[in-house]
Amino acid sequence: MTHRTRYTFIGAGAIGGLLGGWMIHGGCEVTFVDPWKEQVEALAARGMRLVGARGEMTVPTKAITNDRLAELGPLEIVVVAVKAQDTRAALEQCLPYATPDTVFVSMQAGMNHWTFEEIVGESRSIGADPNYGSAVVSPGVIEAGFPNYILVGEMDGAFTPRLRRLQRDFNNFTPTFMTANITGTVWSKFVYGSQIMVSSMTDQPSGEAMNPVRNRLVAGALVAEAMRVSDALGINLEPFDFFDPWPYRVRNKDDVDGMLFWIKHAWPRHEVFREHGAHNYAMTGSVWRWDIVVRKRASEASAFVDTLEEAARRAKVDIPLNRALRKILNEVEDGSREMSDANFDELESIIEREGHTLPR
Repeated sequence: MTHRTRYTFIGAGAIGGLLGGWMIHGGCEVTFVDPWKEQVEALAARGMRLVGARGEMTVPTKAITNDRLAELGPLEIVVVAVKAQDTRAALEQCLPYATPDTVFVSMQAGMNHWTFEEIVGESRSIGADPNYGSAVVSPGVIEAGFPNYILVGEMDGAFTPRLRRLQRDFNNFTPTFMTANITGTVWSKFVYGSQIMVSSMTDQPSGEAMNPVRNRLVAGALVAEAMRVSDALGINLEPFDFFDPWPYRVRNKDDVDGMLFWIKHAWPRHEVFREHGAHNYAMTGSVWRWDIVVRKRASEASAFVDTLEEAARRAKVDIPLNRALRKILNEVEDGSREMSDANFDELESIIEREGHTLPR
C-alpha cells in the first residue's frame, strides 16, 4: 500500500486553511491544529467552506485544538502557518511529538527562519513563500484572494525528495516552484513588507494610500532602509511580481521616478482580479489593515520589525525609520493614535533628519 504523507497544519487561518483545504480536496491527508475553539468546532462540524478567487466548495476537515496535539504523534510534515509572533510557541509545542525525520515548513509571512533553525534545526526546516492572499471571514469560511504561486526551498539550496514532495502536494492548490535561494526569496517579501505596513497606518485603502508622491517616497525610504540590512548580511534578494529590489536602489532623479512608478502600480496588481470576478470580497486591503480594522487585533508589525531589528544588530545597521513605523502601528492598534495620512509627516521628518531624503 502506498504511504500517504501525513500533514499537520499548525494554524487553520487564512494562509494555512486555504492551502490545507485545497490539499484535502486533492487527496492529501491533512489535520489542522488551532487554538481558536470556534474555528475548530466549525471545521469539525461543517467542514471548511472555501470561497473567493478559486470558486466555492466545502471540504471535510479534521481539526483539533492545541491541547490534543499528542494525538497526531509522531509528526511527519508540520506546516507552520501562524502569525510571526506565534512562531516560537508553535514550534516548541511540537517538539515532544517530533522525530529526527519530522519536517517543519514555514508557510508564513515574515522572516522566521532563524527561529526555525534555533528550535528545530536547519536540517529539519524548509522555507516557503506563500505568495497568495486570503482571509478568514467567519469560523469555517476562508476567502481566497489574489491567486498566485508558492515557492519552497531547502535552507542549503538543495532540491531534495522531500522538497519535491511538498511541491507535488502544494500544487493541489496553486502552482508551486522550488528555489535554490529561499533565504533571498523570503527576505524580498520581508523588506517589501515595510511598504505594505506603511500603507496600513492611514485611513485610505492600500492603493490610494500610495497615490501621493510624498507617501511613495516615504515607502521607498522604508524599503531601502530594510534593504541596507539585507545587503550588509550578503543576502541576494529575489524579485517577484510585486517587488523588484532594483528600483529601490536609488542613485539619481531618474531612479526615483522609476521607483515611484513601481510603487504606485504594485498594489493594483494585487487587486485587479477583484474588478473582474463575481465574488463580493470581504478582504480588500492588506493583511495588516485587515487585522487592525476588521479583526481588531494586533498585526504582525511588531514581530516584523523586531526581526528586522535583530538582523540590523547583526549587520551593524541602524533602522530608525522602521522602528518609528512600528511605534506608529502599535499606537494605531491600541487606539492611542488615529489612522491618518498625517502619520507620514512623522516618518518624513526622520528621513530628513537621517539624511536619507531621495533626490528629486
